[in-house]
Amino acid sequence: MPHPSRAHDESDARGDQYKPALGHHWLTRVYDPVVRVTSRESAFKARLLTQAMLDDAETLLDVGCDTGTFAIMAKRSNPALRVVGVDADPAALEIAAQKASSAGVEIELVRGSATSLPAPDGTFDRVVSSLFFHHLDRATKKP
Repeated sequence: MPHPSRAHDESDARGDQYKPALGHHWLTRVYDPVVRVTSRESAFKARLLTQAMLDDAETLLDVGCDTGTFAIMAKRSNPALRVVGVDADPAALEIAAQKASSAGVEIELVRGSATSLPAPDGTFDRVVSSLFFHHLDRATKKP
């Protein structure tokens, strides 16, 4: 099991074939301020937190967790909750680890693909995602 609040590499055989959060690797470091300015992130993530009904959950998977904003928010709202964030971008996961450490929360961060999650089915009580599905191609989005 990965150390809490540290990025753990579980990348799949496809390697680094992913789109970074803002489309370019060099923009990852400014992801959080850009999202804060260009979206109502705090409002919609607060609604997602309510909709996830985490009070009766023991485990949460945040798919495409980027820099960990929602994962940290979930852990703060329910300190007993096991929170795992998965993302393909190691730079975003490093930012998430730093943010979790600064926030004083322990979350697990795993490098991996949303199309090949690094956990068996049934591992998590809740699975959430935000600001992610636009990164997937049409064929992957189809059921």
